[in-house]
Amino acid sequence: MKVLPQSFFESDKFVKVLRDGLSCVVYKEIQETTIHKEGYVSTHALTLVLQGNLKLENINKGVAHVRANQLIFVPKGLYTASDILLSGEPFVALVFFFDEQLVDEFIKTLDPKIKGKCTFNLVMPYSETIRLYIETLLKLYKNGEHNHHKVTRSKLFELLHLLSVGERGEEFMQSLLAVKNKEKRNIRDFMNANFGKSLTVEDYAYLSGRSLSTFNRDFKRQFNISPKQWLMEKRLAKAHDLLSKNPQNVTEVAFEVGYENFSHFIKAFHKKFGVSPKQFVIQKRTEVLV
Repeated sequence: MKVLPQSFFESDKFVKVLRDGLSCVVYKEIQETTIHKEGYVSTHALTLVLQGNLKLENINKGVAHVRANQLIFVPKGLYTASDILLSGEPFVALVFFFDEQLVDEFIKTLDPKIKGKCTFNLVMPYSETIRLYIETLLKLYKNGEHNHHKVTRSKLFELLHLLSVGERGEEFMQSLLAVKNKEKRNIRDFMNANFGKSLTVEDYAYLSGRSLSTFNRDFKRQFNISPKQWLMEKRLAKAHDLLSKNPQNVTEVAFEVGYENFSHFIKAFHKKFGVSPKQFVIQKRTEVLV
């Protein structure tokens, strides 16, 4: 599972226009249609589609469609995405990521009378004001030849301001406040449905609508075990079950149950079951032949 914006940093396919930690601007151009690609957006984002179409589905099964010359606010969380090309032309988008501190700073500037109400499919028009902002941004910084991290936060703050005073600006500000005051999910249902995702305890805490300390406390109250230990037990149990029923590629199983580090999976599996995953698969195949 891709984690954004981190996976953008690791690839040469995307232009990192501006970057300061997880706050950044990424220019994305792809030549092939992608369908239902799962990813985790680790910090709030705004996506501007310049060419092609984008389909997003969030963890609540909400669906949003974004056409060329439209922006969408993407709160931090789990999504499946489809980049759709038009008539063989590449899909082109500009993605803006905002870390929690930057969003918090902007929220402090908002009218305290505004009430939080998140609209997942909040699609905003590509206004003339935003167009001028984007054209200037790309002209000055897209070449990527210099380290412009010192202006990253001010440019992102400027974009938030322009959107807040533009069309659908009040809805946008309400959505920012809503993600700040995220509603709590049922921990048991949420974790049982999503333990196989390659996420950290901190990520699960956010997605459940809790601070890390509150999540740890609520989790232990329900499961009588720490989240980290529970995740390991659940993932290894699922891996054991998958390899028992259908001895398949061990690497694929590791990724399927939420392990991105294969060596960590091997070590944890051996410690739990007394054999390595590969040895376990060989044992199962031998049992079938006998």
